[in-house]
Amino acid sequence: MDRIFYTEREWYPSTEKLIRKIFASRYAIKDAEIERGETGKPFLRGTPYFFSVTHSDRMYFIAVSDINVGIDAEPMDRKVDYEKILLRFPPEERAEIRNREDFLRHWTARESAAKWTGGTLKDAFFHFSFVGGKLFFRDLELPLLLSHYEREGHILALCREKSSAPPEFIRV
Repeated sequence: MDRIFYTEREWYPSTEKLIRKIFASRYAIKDAEIERGETGKPFLRGTPYFFSVTHSDRMYFIAVSDINVGIDAEPMDRKVDYEKILLRFPPEERAEIRNREDFLRHWTARESAAKWTGGTLKDAFFHFSFVGGKLFFRDLELPLLLSHYEREGHILALCREKSSAPPEFIRV
């Protein structure tokens, strides 16, 4: 059961308020306590749900599941000088990136995997790679499923432990 809730940032002053609204209205969890695990990954105390948050300058996306998830989104029109960043990617991954859209798919894959582990943006940059449709952490293949979607002018990557039906997208 994977759901991706999304809305414009202008409607909510913070992701915390949005998370509380989602869990109260969709899962009947009032006064959810948002805490952080050892790695810094947020979770809701005393619930069977996992969630992951990402945002751009205009949108929030929150993935909710009964299994651990990581999500990342980037605007498809994002201007990024990806060629400089590619110099730090492994050669096999660089070979798969031919344009800005390819770069954004690889970047969102890396960052969603880092969020799945509770890692940081620095981890996504230095320790993760996405080659041949597979995710790696320090050259070790991770047993994760990665799916890409397009929504509201964004490329989204959803990382999870096992295969499941495509997520339900719900506008908040």
